[in-house]
Amino acid sequence: MTPDDYQQLCAAFDEAVNLASEQREQLLASRFADRPDLARQLREMLSADENSALDVSPVHQHLADQERTAATLPLDPEKTTISSRNSDAVDTLPGYQLLDELGRGGMGVVFKARQLSPERIVAVKMILSGQFASAQEIQRFRAEAEAAANLSHAGIVPIYEVGHFEGRHFFSMGYVEGRSLADVIREGGLSFEKIAELVLEIAQAMAHAHAVGIIHRDLKPSNILLDADDHPRVTDFGLAKRMDGNSDMTYSGQILGSPGYMAPEQASGRNDLIGQATDIYGLGAILYALLTGKPPFAASNMIEALDQICTMNPIPPRKLNWHVPRALETICLKCMHKTPSARYRSMKDLADDLDAFLRHEPIRAKPLGIGERIVYWARRKPGLASQWACVILFFIYHAISSYIIKETISAKPWFRMSSVGIALAAAIGAWVFQRMYEKPSTRHVAIYGWMTWNFALLTGLLFLVNGAASPLSLVYLLLTAASATLYEKGLVGYTMSLAAIGYMTHVLVGATFRPSSAVDFYQATCMMLSIVVLGMIQYFVVRRIRLTLETE
Repeated sequence: MTPDDYQQLCAAFDEAVNLASEQREQLLASRFADRPDLARQLREMLSADENSALDVSPVHQHLADQERTAATLPLDPEKTTISSRNSDAVDTLPGYQLLDELGRGGMGVVFKARQLSPERIVAVKMILSGQFASAQEIQRFRAEAEAAANLSHAGIVPIYEVGHFEGRHFFSMGYVEGRSLADVIREGGLSFEKIAELVLEIAQAMAHAHAVGIIHRDLKPSNILLDADDHPRVTDFGLAKRMDGNSDMTYSGQILGSPGYMAPEQASGRNDLIGQATDIYGLGAILYALLTGKPPFAASNMIEALDQICTMNPIPPRKLNWHVPRALETICLKCMHKTPSARYRSMKDLADDLDAFLRHEPIRAKPLGIGERIVYWARRKPGLASQWACVILFFIYHAISSYIIKETISAKPWFRMSSVGIALAAAIGAWVFQRMYEKPSTRHVAIYGWMTWNFALLTGLLFLVNGAASPLSLVYLLLTAASATLYEKGLVGYTMSLAAIGYMTHVLVGATFRPSSAVDFYQATCMMLSIVVLGMIQYFVVRRIRLTLETE
């Protein structure tokens, strides 16, 4: 079966799947009167789709994933050579001699194979779950084959044949004898000119894909293969999307992609924003990894990774490797801008800048200005930036209270000295805890220590003013709300407890030792309820988010 045959088969399946049995037969008779082989394949696809109808339900799909067993078919020893690591997964495939397993992902498994006619070495990809594949898996697999079959470029691995045999969907593609870009990054040692050449070739290949309306959506080093001449070849279009809108596999809010190289619009589930700029971000992330030896973001879990992608900017490459040419850093950071419209307008524009770098000519992208650098720094260190911003706001508040409103306590010299000391302690503490947070071994201690330090300073500051009666007591609520930004359930409960204890301390002091700072029962009750209710809401929201992401 040729790719054109397979595309006809896919179109017929999409039409027939919504028809009654009698109408399906009429469609088969009219559409494939002269192609009984395609009619047979379409019947098998429709039968497989009916058997997997329960997969439409998320509950049944979850059960199917847990209880699914691999399909096992008798092997023909004369046609199949099996390696020790794939002996439980290789099936006989007409027209091919399967030689060895090359790798597997979440949905498919890829084999090195010998195609019998014409005789050549190819790579064969099959659905991992075989006969038990759900309709969604089959649809995604078909989309990959169809997307890649429409592309004809030296930088893209070609599709040779698409087929379906005994419940297994497969397609054969060009076999690239070489390593992936992920291996190259691990080994290192590439010159900056060679890095620019590799990324330029990938950009030219993706420019061709975009020209015919295909977005890859999963560009990462492991999906870039290097042939014997060290030319990159793009593969794995499993998440490809057509720009004409004829892709119904994804829905708003669904997160698709690989965390280390995922664009912010993918991480936030904004599939309506996914377009050419998404692939430009992915290629920029690949360039970042080639320049620095590591991906732009690294996290211990999916929640941290998505949060970093959406809220933080990567460390500029020259901060990690000062040998990186400034022009390449500028190109890289422009590709990885959080806002899609601020990236390169097209892969061609990106390729033009890379070509200009290689020819030692000025690039069009401009280095970041002072304002953009401040924003980049704040996004990379949001905790430190927000706390320093709060310290600045406190000084503004203090200045207004002292010199404009002329509030009694704020105008006193001893209070000015004390408040300045507390503000500086908050700023210096934030810097120390930020350094601890950046080290994985001390991150957990830094989170709880930082929050404890803030509450201790706030409680001490309130002793200098009117205690619970001061407007600054509202900061207890702000800290409780801020605790949810790190998606730590334990931190939310801990923060809520500290806020309640700190505020009640001042209420009790005002009711006993300092009548001048006392608050009435109604005000104290409302404040305590606000702290507890806000903490509980934050806790359950964080818990819901974690459960949702951990089960995906």
